[in-house]
Amino acid sequence: MQELAEKLKDIERLARGSIFARLLANPKRYIESVGFWRFVYPFTNRGKQARATTFFGAEMELVLPAATEIYLFGAKTHDSEIRLARFLMKNLQPGDSFCDVGAHFGYFSLLASQLVGKNGQVLAFEASKSTFGILEKNLRPYSNTTPLHRAASNENTSLVFNEFPPLYSEYNTLVPQTNAAWMKNNPAQPIAVQGQRLADFFLSENIRPSIIKIDVEGAEPQVLEGLEPFFESASPVIVMEYLLSSGQNEAHQTAAKQLFSHGYSAFRIENNGDLNPCNDIQAAMSLADLDSDNIVFKR
Repeated sequence: MQELAEKLKDIERLARGSIFARLLANPKRYIESVGFWRFVYPFTNRGKQARATTFFGAEMELVLPAATEIYLFGAKTHDSEIRLARFLMKNLQPGDSFCDVGAHFGYFSLLASQLVGKNGQVLAFEASKSTFGILEKNLRPYSNTTPLHRAASNENTSLVFNEFPPLYSEYNTLVPQTNAAWMKNNPAQPIAVQGQRLADFFLSENIRPSIIKIDVEGAEPQVLEGLEPFFESASPVIVMEYLLSSGQNEAHQTAAKQLFSHGYSAFRIENNGDLNPCNDIQAAMSLADLDSDNIVFKR
């Protein structure tokens, strides 16, 4: 684990460094990926498939430009995602169950697969049809993972899910925001997807995740509503993306209140992966000059 921690530290240093340093680290990949993003994608609006090896050794199929950072560094490099990786590396143990809600291409699912080991279990929920196809390929070599093409929500019925073009695929959601400038020229494509109440799934399958990661772009209240019966018998750690200033902030505030009502407390992830109590999430994020973060909820 110490070796992985050192690799992640090196990646963080490179990602925070100069453009010249990133270019020198991998000239071919840098020119290819950045060139595609800047000079090809704007005219085609079509993604490009690629492969990368993560810092923890897993091979991943990706779509550029959405996953450019993984292609270049073998990791998701936003400050909040580096700290989340460190938190998982410190807290997921062999034999644990991990649930990734909004798994996208499977970066955190693959990391969790390695951390929980052959006796552990990773459940990866992804509602986007096109993204799920890639997720499924990425998880196929790992017998301790289960990809599920479902939208975690408060209903076990067919739902309308909104898919955006490749560059914005991480914003795919049940509840699209309406004030993002990029949406004007990148309209969503609605698709039908099966909804899934997580409490029903966990209880029927006798699964008790130790950590549930939720990144669903504004649909967090629905996901938590579908989890509520599970809180009567279990206390999983919840890791939830929280945005400070966007059309989804109201949803994130609502979701935090839902968790508080079930006896949960909020924590920010420190740079070393440890937790720091966070009684006022928005004030703490403002103080840290962060517009988005992964907040941990425990009880």
